Amino acid sequence: MDTDYDFQSDLEELKNAFESGGVDECRSMLERKRNEWKSIEINVAVTGNCGVGKSSFINAIRGLTADDKGAAEVGVTETTKEIRIYTHPCNPLLKFWDLPGVGTDRFPRETYLADIDVDRYDFFLLITAGSFTENDTWLGKEIRGRNKKYFFVRTKVAIDISNNNEAHPKTHNEETVVKDIRESAEQHLRTNGCENVPVFLIDNCQSKKFEFDQLERRLVEDLPKLQKSALIMSLQATSEKMIRLKVAELHSRMWKRAISSASEVADDGAVALVFEIGIVTEEADLYLRQLGLDEASLSRYAKLMSCDYRQLKSTVDYSLRSVEIGVSGAKMVEMLFKVTAPFVKAAVLEEGSSLKSKIGQFIAVPLSFAGTYCALKMILKKMESVALEVVKYAAESANDTELSDDN
Repeated sequence: MDTDYDFQSDLEELKNAFESGGVDECRSMLERKRNEWKSIEINVAVTGNCGVGKSSFINAIRGLTADDKGAAEVGVTETTKEIRIYTHPCNPLLKFWDLPGVGTDRFPRETYLADIDVDRYDFFLLITAGSFTENDTWLGKEIRGRNKKYFFVRTKVAIDISNNNEAHPKTHNEETVVKDIRESAEQHLRTNGCENVPVFLIDNCQSKKFEFDQLERRLVEDLPKLQKSALIMSLQATSEKMIRLKVAELHSRMWKRAISSASEVADDGAVALVFEIGIVTEEADLYLRQLGLDEASLSRYAKLMSCDYRQLKSTVDYSLRSVEIGVSGAKMVEMLFKVTAPFVKAAVLEEGSSLKSKIGQFIAVPLSFAGTYCALKMILKKMESVALEVVKYAAESANDTELSDDN
């Protein structure tokens, strides 16, 4: 993310707010922008023929299994006979639309674009479990003609690998099978006029394998700024790449939260360790949820990865030095500052000096700004490292399970 550009853009807006209404108007504007992502609607169309795994994909990208409440119906028969909408559990404005494929009796090609209201969607994912059909590439070209973004997604890769292993046990090579699938898909798309369109190979039942993570990241990158932020804050932190994206997004809003605390300064003008405990605690709780370290997120992740929830929670508890998950962020703030207090004053001096020239012209107390900013930086850095530990443990646990099954 271009955080430098975002900072300059928001800073200009902040200056305008200060000129029109002083500090109170600045804080009001920042409060509105803080939760702006919750008001941004994103509509993702997921289309393809029956049996290609659309419903399973919609469940996987929302972090659900077929048995969870609100999950898309998954079955061996055709389950998408009409358009269905599935909202993300973390953001009801993030909507995945399960669309029937082109060319069915109810959705013929001639009226398909009107039938699905094609201009409603921000992004299209064209899914297949085998070769992309003529209808798939026709739809891709129609979408491109409307200047909309779309990807091709090839599902059920693990099934193809397993089938090849059974058919050719002596010569089977997983990398070769995946390579052949990609080359075949890309060649077919080139032949049908859909070259230079991203193709992702995934398996909905093994979302940590193949290119599911890359698909999520590319989806984020190809959306406009506000929708990008909303998607990052909505998707779950179940991979290293998504954790990095979330940390960057959370860091980009950090200075806005810190400005709200700029209301105190030492009477004698000396540097004091001043930070707003309410703001820091509120953000710490947000970081917990966003990075998947709260109880609900850990439980859901353990289920998805078929790993031990108690071990995941133990990893988090140990790394956060016995701070219990689910309690107020105040305990975490207290613990972290007890450990890092000797270093905070120097950090405040450094941050205050570098930021004074940027915010001092319209916020009179940059020292309290720096104190809160430093507190948030330390907490986010700590939580990032813990989230990465959780993802690493879950991946290793899943690999151990696969090896056991193979043996």
